[in-house]
Formats: sequence, C-alpha cells, structure tokens
Amino acid sequence: MKAIRIATLAAALCVGITTVAAAQGTEPSQQGQGEARRGGGMGGMLLKDITLTDAQKDQIKTIREKYLPQQMELRKAAQATGSMDDATRTKMMDLQTKQANEIRAILTADQQKVFDKNLGEMKERMAARKNGSS
Repeated sequence: MKAIRIATLAAALCVGITTVAAAQGTEPSQQGQGEARRGGGMGGMLLKDITLTDAQKDQIKTIREKYLPQQMELRKAAQATGSMDDATRTKMMDLQTKQANEIRAILTADQQKVFDKNLGEMKERMAARKNGSS
C-alpha cells in the first residue's frame, strides 16, 4: 500500500511540476515529445516519446490550467507550515491523479501505451529513490 501511495505521489509531483512550467509561459511547441530534455521537468517524462497533435497540446494545456489554482493553493499551504501533512499530500495526489487520467484520456491507444510505460518507469525511479533514502 505504501508503494502505491509513493508511486501516486511521484506521478502527482511530476504532473504538477509540468503544470507550473506551463503556467510560467512554456511554449506549446516545447510540450510533448522531448519535454523533459528541454526543461519541462519531471512531468515531461510522462509525455516522453509521444508526439502530440496541436489539438492534444491545446487540450493538455487546458487540463493543466484547470488544476493549477488548486495545486498552487495546496503548495502555498504546505510552504506556510514548512511541510506537507498527510491530508494535504492526499489532496495533492488526488488532483495529480485526476489530471494524469484526463491527459491520458485524450491520447490515442498507442500514445496511452507509451504514457503508461513512462508512468511505470517514473514510479520505479521514485520508489528506488524513496527506498534508497529511507
């Protein structure tokens, strides 16, 4: 159960980082394939090796903008207390999971396979970091 929570948190953080980058004016052409290499943050890893259509890029931007205010509110609350409590962490993970699910839903079946592979790899890396630092 703990591994699932860690993996979900990892996914949430990755998507959240990309959301912040998008809010800071990331060019639409920088989203999608190779985003992580161009400074898109860990969230770019989810879309690594996926070539998005312009329509998909617009939809992803809309999805990210939809969740950004709630994510920023939770981050500010965590900064104010100096740490993220379990309730805040759970809310952040829920938001990130919903956002990732919405993004996945706009992808084609082939793109979803790559997305799922990227998500699995990211979860493995985060679990390895967590286990290595414990």
